[in-house]
Parts: sequence; C-alpha cells; structure tokens
Amino acid sequence: MLSLLLCGALLYHHPAIAQSKPAADGQQITPAGQLTVTGQVLSDKGEPLPGADIIVKGTAHRTRTDETGNFVLKVHPGATLVCSSVNYFSQELRIVDQSKITITMLPDVKVLNQVMVVGYGTRKKSEFAGAGVVLQAEQLNKSSLSVANLLQGKASGVEVYQNDATPGAGLTIRIRGTNSINAGSDPLYVVDGFPLSDNIGFSMNPDDIESITVLKDAASTSIYGARGANGVVMITTKSGYNKPTRVNASASMGVQKVVGRYDLIGPYDNAVRLNALQTSLGNPAPYSAGMLDSLKRGFFGTDWQKVAFRPANIQNFSVSTTGGSKRSTTYSSLDYLNQDGIVINSKYRRIGGRLNMDQEINDKIKISERIFSTYGIQNSLPLAPSTINGFVKQVLKANPSSTFDAPAVLDAQNPLHFIADIDQKNTWFRLQGYFSAQYQLLKRLTLKMDLGADINHNNSYYFAPSSVPAGQSDSGQASIVNIQSQDLLINPTLNYGYKTGRHNFGILLGYNLQGSSYWEQGTSATDFSSDALGYNNLASAQHFSAYSVKTLIKRQSWFGRIDYDFDGKYIFSGTYRIDGSSVFGANNKLGYFPSAALAWNFRKEDFLETLTALSTGKLRASYGITGNDRISAGNSIATWASSNATIYTFSGSAPVSGIAVTSLADPNLKWEQTAALDLGLDIGFFRDRVLIEADYYRKKTTNLLLNRNIAPSTGFTTQIGNDGAVQNNGFEIAVNSTNISTATFKWTTGFSYAINHSKVLSLGENNADIYLGSFKPDGTANFEDPFILRTGEPIGAIYGYKYAGIVQVNDKVLTTTQPNSKPGDPKFVKTTSNSVVSAADRVILGQSIPTVIAGFNTSLSYSGFTLDIVLQGQFGGKLVNIQKEDLENPLSTGNELKTLLTQTWSPSNPGGAIPERGWYGNPYGGFVNSFFIESSDFVKIRNVTLNYHIPDRLLKHSGISSLDAYINGQNLHTFTRYSGLNPEVGNMVSASYLNQNAARGLDFNAYPMSRIITVGIKVRFN
Repeated sequence: MLSLLLCGALLYHHPAIAQSKPAADGQQITPAGQLTVTGQVLSDKGEPLPGADIIVKGTAHRTRTDETGNFVLKVHPGATLVCSSVNYFSQELRIVDQSKITITMLPDVKVLNQVMVVGYGTRKKSEFAGAGVVLQAEQLNKSSLSVANLLQGKASGVEVYQNDATPGAGLTIRIRGTNSINAGSDPLYVVDGFPLSDNIGFSMNPDDIESITVLKDAASTSIYGARGANGVVMITTKSGYNKPTRVNASASMGVQKVVGRYDLIGPYDNAVRLNALQTSLGNPAPYSAGMLDSLKRGFFGTDWQKVAFRPANIQNFSVSTTGGSKRSTTYSSLDYLNQDGIVINSKYRRIGGRLNMDQEINDKIKISERIFSTYGIQNSLPLAPSTINGFVKQVLKANPSSTFDAPAVLDAQNPLHFIADIDQKNTWFRLQGYFSAQYQLLKRLTLKMDLGADINHNNSYYFAPSSVPAGQSDSGQASIVNIQSQDLLINPTLNYGYKTGRHNFGILLGYNLQGSSYWEQGTSATDFSSDALGYNNLASAQHFSAYSVKTLIKRQSWFGRIDYDFDGKYIFSGTYRIDGSSVFGANNKLGYFPSAALAWNFRKEDFLETLTALSTGKLRASYGITGNDRISAGNSIATWASSNATIYTFSGSAPVSGIAVTSLADPNLKWEQTAALDLGLDIGFFRDRVLIEADYYRKKTTNLLLNRNIAPSTGFTTQIGNDGAVQNNGFEIAVNSTNISTATFKWTTGFSYAINHSKVLSLGENNADIYLGSFKPDGTANFEDPFILRTGEPIGAIYGYKYAGIVQVNDKVLTTTQPNSKPGDPKFVKTTSNSVVSAADRVILGQSIPTVIAGFNTSLSYSGFTLDIVLQGQFGGKLVNIQKEDLENPLSTGNELKTLLTQTWSPSNPGGAIPERGWYGNPYGGFVNSFFIESSDFVKIRNVTLNYHIPDRLLKHSGISSLDAYINGQNLHTFTRYSGLNPEVGNMVSASYLNQNAARGLDFNAYPMSRIITVGIKVRFN
C-alpha cells in the first residue's frame, strides 16, 4: 500500500504528465477586477522549469508550470505569488498590475552541490568517486542521546545495535560487516579532522554536530591507512558565521518505561510448586496451609519485576552561541544530560562544553581551534550481565512467595539488596583540543598544520559491604581503578589545486605522527573494620592488592592523493599511504595501502541531453587495500609480569615473588589487510526528485591477526599471529524521494536496504575450528561454547545440538543413543556415527549476525507542523534465548515462567514441551540447542517526532526569533516473532575483540530496553 501511495505521488508530480493548463481552481469563474497573469519560471541558467508550483500566498489558489515552464493564473492586484520547486529556493513576487512575468529560481546549492567531508578535505557529492553517505544535522534522528543513535536506520550498510541498554553504555557500529576476528572491527571516528582511538559513545553532544559522513569503500578510507579498514565515520561540528551573535537554547524532559515483561509464576502458584518440588525430594513442604491461604488472598507476595523496573526520568538541556565577523567566527555550547535508568539505582549524568573558533589573520593565514570537554558519571549495576549472578536473573528468579521465613535454599536473595547496598560508580573526564593553521604559500599551493590532543581520565569505584553475599565472606570488598589515556597528533599536509579549461587537478601530500598512551592502576581491599566509609577509605581494610599497566602505541604515516576530473564527467582519485605501527614485529613495522577510484557522470554527456527525466547519472568503481593494527600493544615482543603466583625459593629461604614471561616474541607479526572492490551507481530522476544509490562490494581480509595454537613445549598454548582469511560480500541500495513539495506541504521519504554475507575462508594451517563464548547460565550447568569459527561458515555461527523433543516411555533412544536418560529428558539428534550423543553431534544452528539491515524514514511538513518517522529492521540473524531457557527449569527453586505449570512433561502430561528435569545437568546434549535458537528478525518504530514551528509573526515583540515545540518517541514498538523481550540484544560473554566480532547473539541478563517519550522546545534569540 505504501509503495502505491509513493508511486501515485511521484506520478502526480511527474513533469511529463503535469497539467499544461492552469489547475482546476485557476480556471474558476472569478469576480471582476482580477488580472490574468501569464508567466514563465526559469532556472538560474535560463532553462524552463516544468512542474514548479505557483500559489497565491495565504490562499489555496494554485497552478503548476507546464513542460516549457509556462503558467497562467488569475489573481487580485496586490496579491503575492509564491513559486517553489525541488532543489530551488522559494521565490515571492507581488503583483501590482503586471500581466506577464518571469520568475528566475536560484538553486539550493546545499542540495545540488552537496559537499561531503572526506579524508583531509572535501568533495562535491557529484564528483565523489567512492562509496559514502553524508547526512546533515536536520536529517539525523531527533532527540538522540549519542552519535550512534543519530545514525540508526539512516545509512545503508551501516548497522547500529545496542548490546547493553544501561544508561551511558555506548552502541556498536559495523560498516559492511565484520572484517576481523581478534582485532577491532569498529570504524574509525574522525571529529573535525582529528582521528580518535576509541568509540565516541555518549561523550559528545549531538546538538553540536553539523553533519556526519560515513565512508564505506577502501578508496575512500585508505587515506587513513591502518585505521580505515572498518570504515570511517567523519563528524563535523558546528561553526560560527559572519552575522551578529545568535543564541540557541533547547530543553527536553521525558520518561522511560521498560519494554515488556516476563509472564512469571505468581506468589501463590509458586509456593504450591515449591511445596510439590520439596515433597517429591522427601523434604517437608516449606509453606503451610495458612501461608498458602494468605498468599492466595494476596495479603503477601512480591512482584519483583514491578519493584525493580521503574519509570525513569530523562532531562537534556543545551545552550549555544554562534556568530562573528568577516574574519573571526565563534561557536560555543554547553549541555547537560541526566538519564535515570529503568532499573533502580542506575543512572547517567553528563555535562559538556565546546568552543569552535575560526580566524582569518590575513589573506594568506587562517587558523582554527576546536576545544571540547565532557564529564560523565555512571551508576551501573554491580552484577555482570553474562554471569549466573547477573542482576536481571536475580530479579526474575527471586521468589515471589518469599515474604515468609522459608528455608534459605528456597528464599532467593532480595535482588534489591544487591543494588541498594553495593556502591558501583564510573566516572569519565575527556578533553579534546585541536588546532589547525593554514598558510597559502602560492596561489594554488596551501600548507596546513594540524595539532591535536585527546585526554581521557576514567575512574571506577566498587564497594560490597559485609551485609551482601559478594562481601560477606571477605568482611567487605572494595576496589578503585584509575585509567588515563591520551592521544597526541601532528599532521602537516600540502595541498595543490590547478584548473585549466575543463581539466581539474588536485594533489595532497601529508605526514601523520600519532602517539597513544594508556596507563591503568588498580587497588583492591578486603576485610574492612567497618562498612561505613566504603571505598572512600581503603586504609580501614586489612588486606590489599595492587597492579599497574602502561602501554604506548606509536603510528607514523606518509600519504598522498591525486584527484583529477575532466569537466566533472570523468573522475579519478588515487591514494597511497605508508603506515608504521609499533604493535607489529621488528621485521614488519610498515604497511602499504594503495587505492584507486573512477567515476563517470554520464548524465553530462551530450547524447543524453534530451532525456529530461534523468537528472543525475554516475557510475563508480573503486579498489583499495586498507590495514588493521587494533590489537593490544606488546603482542610482537616478549612480555613479563609480576604475580604472587610466581614464587621462587632460594636455598631454603622464604618464598619470594618474582617475574615470569607472559607472552613470546614474534618479530614477523604484520598487518592484517583488507582488499575491497566497490561498484556503484548513482541515478536521479525528475530534477533529483527521486535519487537512487546502489553499490555492490566484495571485501577480503587476509593475514588475520588470530590467536593460533602453538606447541605446548614453548610453555604457552596460544600466540597471536597472522593466519586465516575472511570475506564479506554485499549489496546496498538507498532510495530518497521528494514526493510532494509545495509552498505549504512537503513530503519526503528515504529507504535503505543492505545485504551482507560473511564467510570464514581459512583459519591457519590446519583450519582447526575455534570455539568461543564459553559460559554457564546456572550453577548446575556445564560450560558450553555457543559459537564457532569454521571455514566455509559465516562469522558468528551458532553451534549446538539439534533438539528432537522429549524422551518418552519406551523411547528407543533409551537403549541406543541416550541409554542413561530417563523419560521426560530432552532428546537430541545423532549426527555422527558414534554410539551415543556427545559433543561431536553439535552442528551449526544459524548465525547471530543479521544478513539484512534496512531503514525507512519519512517526513511530512504542513502549516508549521513536521512529522518525522524512522523505522529500522534487521533480518537473517538468530538469537540464543538463554533467558527463556533459564526460566523454564522445573528443578529450580527460583521463580519461573507460567508455562512451566502446564507445559512440564510428566507421565500424566506426556505432551509437555519442557523436560521434567530441565535443561541443565542431563547426561546427553546441552543447553545450547535448537529449541532455544530463535529468529532475531524485527522491524522497530525507532524514532517519531512531531514538531510545531510557532509562526514568526507571533514572536515579533518577544525577543525570540524562532520557537519550536516537539514531542518525540523512541523504541515505540517492535514487530517480531521473537519470544523474548528484545530481539536486538546480543550481550557478549566478555568485551574482548574476539567476542565482540564473533560471539554476539545471546539473550541473557541484558539490561532491559526502554521506550522513551520526550517533550521539548528549541528557541533562537537573535
């Protein structure tokens, strides 16, 4: 239905079928005294503009120009005509007594000649030969809390997902799949020309952003060499302008609510279940008849989900100033964010400030400064999400019948006890300073020097008093971790541009020196004399331990780029970069990264002049090589560490702690390299009313930085080295259309669709499988590996048993493949020739990384109102629903799903789908099985904003030049078949690169997703 509406709207406004006569209301019989105005609408080049809308201001009286740009309209003298056309500024003309007029439209250069930021420069979008997308501030998601939020559903081939919804936790971005296994796969972030070493997360105020450019192909990213293998996200912040100072202010307040909840057993039914469970084990029933009666009447019992998950407030305030003179401009801002978590006692607060200054000293010298600072405090949950003690598990498993003093084995700890008494806090301070000086040596030759620093100081505090299990045995536990990191950058470049006739040349030469240092110090203490001071006075503890770590990574690079185009038709760009990185072996410090891109603007060819429907046409092709050095420092050299576990005894004297080798040297460790091919087509119709961008790409990463098995005789079992290869193939398409554009109403839509297929090509000499993600969801379960890396299979393959139902009485598996099972146990498919079910029978059950990501956005504007809607979807992925499995355990003394009461197998209920003894501790198979592998496909209503612009005439004497009020909703609804609460989740067992890249796809103890409703205003004072 939506497609029909879009097609209908586009056809209605197609110039070829637009009415060549005045619109119906322009043909009406009108009173005497009106003028018949004949006119023509021309472009700035003097060409007729068909399909332009002409409206009498303040009325519904309108018409549209024909194929020659002509129109006829009857109006009263003194009326004002408003002329509008796609990609042109609207024009107004007052009619006095004219009977014939000509209206010349000025192009909206921002649209027609959209400029995008590329590595060390800018390019017109029409002359860009690579693959990239540029989004202006007004195109980004509204009311976003982080940079990643801004991009959700907005750019094809850019996947943005959230493993952890804890306030202040960052989102993950993947551009065109996952390239690496043991090295980082995050894109490089470049802010105002400064390459950062880590994810921006929540540190930046989204209101400071002017535009975001995402570079996706190797030809575009290879100018950053070692750091561009996973794509580049280039962020340009706002600048001042040559106008009097203007003040902008915004304020918003909202509420967050947990999305969904589990349907758990109530207090009375759970007490009945526990009585039955204990009596079956020969123990007395813990709940008396009186207790049961009180629970049944609702006098006692607790809904722990209701208590632990709360509506939470969120406030966001920002003020900025911008202005300047011809030679000096300034932009400054201050922002404050306060986000309470939907889980009690979780919270995030941030305050930040920015100062951007640009000065033109004289005709030859220009300088720029960018200074940014932020401070954040996160109060997070004390229990790790991927462990059996995760807080969400504590809430869901807590006994709702625990009002009574039942035996401790049945009365799970009050989950609020953990977060009420445990004090866990993280703080961040970040300071960025970036200075740029530009000197024009000659008319076409410019020297630029960039200097920058990015300084981070993070602290983590933890205290578990003796009153909670975590600190009970140690009489209190405390730790303080201090982390300091800094990036320093020196980056001179030389730029030469020359134009002669229809030939345009550009040459860029540059040098880059960047040093990244990291220092971490941690202290832990136990056995406190009092809980009163917590981590504020570690001296009150009896036992201490401490450690410190310092690393330094240096990168040194030389690079160059040649750009050429002939009349904007034939475009070439070639890049070469030499990178040196200290993380590699002495024999392979340098990496060499060439690339080339070609483009043909075929729409500019003479033989297509008569094809008026085609407004843009460009073919693109690029190929390049990029590198990856995102591994820990010291992997190429032998390292030592001191440890209390390393004890030496000398001639009968007391043991002495010593230093031991912790890793072996590898002087041949070298660059991981990604070679990428991209073929693209950009095409536009009806004066770019419809724009289509399509790309096919193929990426192959070789010399993987991979943990390899080595001979145990070395004293170690693994060592990182260069082995293996992976591949990503994909197709992307983005369609943007202006369906209706008049003086009073505008409707635009955007659609993006991207397919990516990954494959592991090799894993070293013997191609041995790599198992990862090992964990256990319950104390009675064995450790299992839910994921596998195997040649020929995708990255993120899920590995486990094929479930075959419940073992029934007299089932043949009791005498064949599962002889030690009992009726009511889970049954698994035998896939090998071994006699009984074993770990060898595990198979690949799907992949955790979706193969398709899609986005749809639409914007409708009418009479001051603007409605923006963003949808986001993913398809082709799977999730291991461990949360559901953990809540379907008949032997558990914690709370469970209500389905347990009716779906548990028993001799009297042989059709039950839940094993009588649960999923843990069975003699065959395991908890990672196909019964709990579910599709993670979804479509989310990600962001909806209704904005109203107060008419300017109402603000004339208020001192306010512009005022907008809006209401915004985020994560409003998810369309999915997934039985859990959030199919987008994929919390990893650990934060290692290996698990980030290939072990995503578990739903267990994830911080709940929230639905956010926000109201706010934006004010401008001139």
